[in-house]
Amino acid sequence: TDQFLKDYDPHLKNLNKNQIVETIEAEISRRRSIHPKKVANRQIIKESYNFLYPTLLIPDPLNLASLKKEDVKTELSGVYSFPLLPKDECKQLLEEFLHFKQSNLSHQRPNSMNKNGILLEELGLDSLIHRIVKHIEPIAKELFPDLVGENEGFDSFKAFTVEYDGQQDARNPDLELDTHFDNAEVTLNIPLTQGFEGSELYFEYKNGFKSLQMEVGRAILHSGRLLHGVMPIEEGYRHNIIIWMRSSEVRNRMCPMCKEVPQLEKVEETTGDGFTTIENQN
Repeated sequence: TDQFLKDYDPHLKNLNKNQIVETIEAEISRRRSIHPKKVANRQIIKESYNFLYPTLLIPDPLNLASLKKEDVKTELSGVYSFPLLPKDECKQLLEEFLHFKQSNLSHQRPNSMNKNGILLEELGLDSLIHRIVKHIEPIAKELFPDLVGENEGFDSFKAFTVEYDGQQDARNPDLELDTHFDNAEVTLNIPLTQGFEGSELYFEYKNGFKSLQMEVGRAILHSGRLLHGVMPIEEGYRHNIIIWMRSSEVRNRMCPMCKEVPQLEKVEETTGDGFTTIENQN
């Protein structure tokens, strides 16, 4: 925080610096606790949660659509879409996630911007997500050759759900998402719902932004570095799976968040933020 105050002092005039520092330190603490909490929550969920669809835990539970280059549509420069999941499997996943939320078991927020959603690793769905990532990897290498490691490809991921709720009885909902970039080399977005109004996904485009319409089961693939956000939801409910696909070969050279060579802190029992220390590369 001392370095932050030094670097940004001219921009902090007439602002409550103490409150800003407290907010930053609280967020640093939250981020450092994510991985140990993930391990603890995962164990509790494994022991206590009864899956609505236990088949989601088998090694290959999904009927993923075959993926060929001709199936990929260019929505705009650097943003692509293609069919990935049939609607009945999207419905099954959605029902499972809502069933879990009703269990009231402890789980963390999906990221620093969204309040509502689930970390899918806490739910024990690593195999399912890994299957999707490896299914996507060949086409991602073609579309984003500089963002997918030549040797290991995507060697880790962060997968979570996001929810935007415009219903009148919604409690503390997420309504929109400010413009941002992701802590990912490549991001996969899988829509699970339809019938809502607003909540368009938008991307930086030329001198402004351009929004996309989403279709259940049709995935959207884009560089994590591309600025994007979500317009306010006006009516209904939107639920998506987001997978931040990471390549340590790429991010070890430059952190995608600060654009500098990363200084690493070791984490136990998880892949952390997708960086790899030298000893783990051997």
